[in-house]
Amino acid sequence: MDPTVPPPAEALPFRLLRIAALAVLALILTLFIAMEVAALSETARGLFAALMSLPFSGGQFRDLGEGTLAAILIAPVLLVAGGILFLAWVSRLTSWKVVGVGAVAVAGVLAYLATDDATFEKPATFIEPAQATPAARDSFAVLMRYGREHPLGKAFKEPTFKDPYPDWNSHDEAKWRAMLTSRRAELEAHWAQLAPQWAWWNEMNTFDRIGDLTPPDPESEIIGFQVFRTLSRHAFAIAGLQAIDGHGDQAVETLLPVLEVSRKLRPDSRILVRSMIAEVIQRLSLESAAFILDTTPVSPAERARLADALRGDDPVGGARALLEKDYAFAQASLASRRAGDFIHYYNAMDRHAWLRTPFNVVSPFIYNPKATFNLYGRLASDLQDLVGKRELDKMDPREKAFFAEDAKPRFKNLFGRLMIRSVVPVYFKVSENYWRTEDMRVALLARLKAM
Repeated sequence: MDPTVPPPAEALPFRLLRIAALAVLALILTLFIAMEVAALSETARGLFAALMSLPFSGGQFRDLGEGTLAAILIAPVLLVAGGILFLAWVSRLTSWKVVGVGAVAVAGVLAYLATDDATFEKPATFIEPAQATPAARDSFAVLMRYGREHPLGKAFKEPTFKDPYPDWNSHDEAKWRAMLTSRRAELEAHWAQLAPQWAWWNEMNTFDRIGDLTPPDPESEIIGFQVFRTLSRHAFAIAGLQAIDGHGDQAVETLLPVLEVSRKLRPDSRILVRSMIAEVIQRLSLESAAFILDTTPVSPAERARLADALRGDDPVGGARALLEKDYAFAQASLASRRAGDFIHYYNAMDRHAWLRTPFNVVSPFIYNPKATFNLYGRLASDLQDLVGKRELDKMDPREKAFFAEDAKPRFKNLFGRLMIRSVVPVYFKVSENYWRTEDMRVALLARLKAM
């Protein structure tokens, strides 16, 4: 070929295709840079979290308007991508050869980002409703009559009090006694209003165990906290008033269904919120029982019934199960989702819902579910061993190390690491509360045996 003769001009369609390919490569490279910046910068992670309505970091950005937030994030991406294109143009790195080499390199990085662990190290298994025992199905059906989204649960409202609102949290017996006696009329009137809910509570108590068939889905209906709080508080108050009036047996009779249901809720619980509601009610039931015993005589027969309600626990197994079941539910409900789905999951108002589809498209490159939950599973296993041995002093350092090192944001599996930081609760506090309640149960049982 004569070097003085210029090469034939590239056909316009091929030229446009080459420019488009370069633009796509520049955009992907920009996204790689953005991912690395997000891994390194708390501020960048906060913006990303706010964009996806995720509850980790970024609280200062969460109230930004949709347009403002999009502009803050998208404008730099377009500017950097444009800068990469400009540099490629002035450096004459715009040939098909450059496009080919760039495509191979980008494909290699994408393949690396999309590579997940082969299996779940701790696979979650759940009993399907059809495989559950009739008692589990029936008891769960009774329980969920006051589910958060059930008509009865949504319609339930706590009876109103005159100001000031009662101090339900006083652990001082004198203050508790004073509150009960000063609010007697209201409490007794409320107790009469709560008769339908109390009948429901006693129906739950007819079962030996209360099943949990909650589907492994973060949007599954859960029990309504308000009805449990209101009923248990008022039952404690009425039992306290009966004790003050010298009716010890009647007070225990009122208290027992609350204690028994709280203990039946926990063994089969699949979700931490149900376990913790049961835990709180059980602890307050133990305090109420101690108040009754301190205030008035109780017959041997009623003391024996109270003691029977406190027996039968495997505290070590219960402590381990609390963490194990929470991990299993999180894995089963979240590992099958793509990154964009979390915009809807964490955001009841679906802010930034338009981002769900594009984030789902890139999900394999920012979220490796098996690697994410294997990371979480190793933490859960370590903490189960520690809580079972009651080595609570080692739990907090293990959790801190997890967030500081194991789940530290990185270029690979960036979204998975950020998401898991928002999913993992503070197990140290959960476990501490669990063992505090167990100590109270054992102490009260010993007291009853000694009487």
